[in-house]
Amino acid sequence: MTAHPVRSRSRTAAGLPPITAEKVITAALDLTREHGLEGWTIRQLSGALGVYPGVIYHHVGDRETVVDLVTDRVVTEMPLPAAELTWRPWFKAFLVDGRLVLRRHPGTARRLVRLGPTVPAALPAIDRGVRVLQRAGFGQDATLVYRYLLNSAFMLVATEDEQEANPGARSRMTEVLGAYHDDTEQPGLAAAGSDVLTRAADPRTPQEMAADFFAFTVARALDGAEALLSAGPR
Repeated sequence: MTAHPVRSRSRTAAGLPPITAEKVITAALDLTREHGLEGWTIRQLSGALGVYPGVIYHHVGDRETVVDLVTDRVVTEMPLPAAELTWRPWFKAFLVDGRLVLRRHPGTARRLVRLGPTVPAALPAIDRGVRVLQRAGFGQDATLVYRYLLNSAFMLVATEDEQEANPGARSRMTEVLGAYHDDTEQPGLAAAGSDVLTRAADPRTPQEMAADFFAFTVARALDGAEALLSAGPR
């Protein structure tokens, strides 16, 4: 347990600034942007900071605690639309803008979907989003619709993270489905095969196509919520 003060004195003697919890989280954010939330270890984090791992435990806690704080910091970067917006523009803005933030920090989208209410920075969005839905007339379904919209959108972001981390999987999918593009006995597979080959030849980047598909998914999710609203109380 004497390693911490010894290390602290050596940093001071070297003219280096002291380690703080803020510096630990900032370094962890940098590693998350580069390697993904699950792609770094406490040892790598300590190496980036130039300290012993015990210093991180002393100032912040174990890896799970660091990851919690990283996720919270990422969520604070997600723009929160004005409460005065109507429900559909509010969610379109929140989900589309939120995707851009989450995609810069691979792995945080999946964690947010799993543990959203436990992330302190997510609570204002939950409160405002549910209130926007209540004001629109969703009544007792407001919280259900909120969960449906966020889970649908941000699980797709999590899928984008994983596909980008495994580029060979996309090529394999194209190969497997593309083989059925002219299968007259299985027209559903033939359509899927033709579609995947068309996308493979698309001059747009995978990132551009992913953004378009995300916008499509958000629009259809909002359509589904609007159909529920139009149907009236259950």
